[in-house]
Amino acid sequence: MGEKDDLRKARRKVAKLGTAAACRHVFLCVDIDESGCAGTKKMRRAWTHLRERLKTLERSGGPRVLRTATRCFGVCRAGPIAVVYPDGVWYGGCSPEVLDRIVDEHLVEGRIVEDHVLHRPDPPRS
Repeated sequence: MGEKDDLRKARRKVAKLGTAAACRHVFLCVDIDESGCAGTKKMRRAWTHLRERLKTLERSGGPRVLRTATRCFGVCRAGPIAVVYPDGVWYGGCSPEVLDRIVDEHLVEGRIVEDHVLHRPDPPRS
């Protein structure tokens, strides 16, 4: 038992989360203890909006996107901050309106929302 049992339980939980069907994962800073990049109300409002928007997207037949509320990313400016994986794109100023654009343009259409990008990885070299 012990570690192997814990791993088995964790694998079941991961499968239940639907990770196999997920195309992307959005991490949103909701560090209400620090709230250096945006106020607590802004962070909570952004998180609630993102959570509901992604649920609606999936129910309407859109892609499965995982979401995680995180602690501070260490930027502490222009927040709330969101990071989209596996793309590695960091976004700033993630109000509900900006999150709608990220969902529609980036997650659904595959176009990065350039005017809110804080960082994007360099394209792979051939």
